[in-house]
Amino acid sequence: MPKSINYKVTLHPAHREGGFVTTTVDIFGGTYPEKEITAAGMPDLVAQITDFANDHGEGCNAYVKCLAPRKPPGFKAATSDLYFNLKEKPIGTAACG
Repeated sequence: MPKSINYKVTLHPAHREGGFVTTTVDIFGGTYPEKEITAAGMPDLVAQITDFANDHGEGCNAYVKCLAPRKPPGFKAATSDLYFNLKEKPIGTAACG
């Protein structure tokens, strides 16, 4: 059984614009939903992130930070493209509002 590891998940607003996904990240003062998760293995981690994002209900990109000294195998592949609840916006929309 995999060892339990702590992670911090932040949900950044995102939407679909044509064939692209646009994510908003405001590094100066932006506040986004966050949650600390303890998971044993990548499937458990992705399942908990999916539940958190679906409960949030808005289009988002989940940014995952591993709080352990070393990232577990498969971390990058499992967490690099986690988008949830995306809605189509007209092409040229600059903000995710």
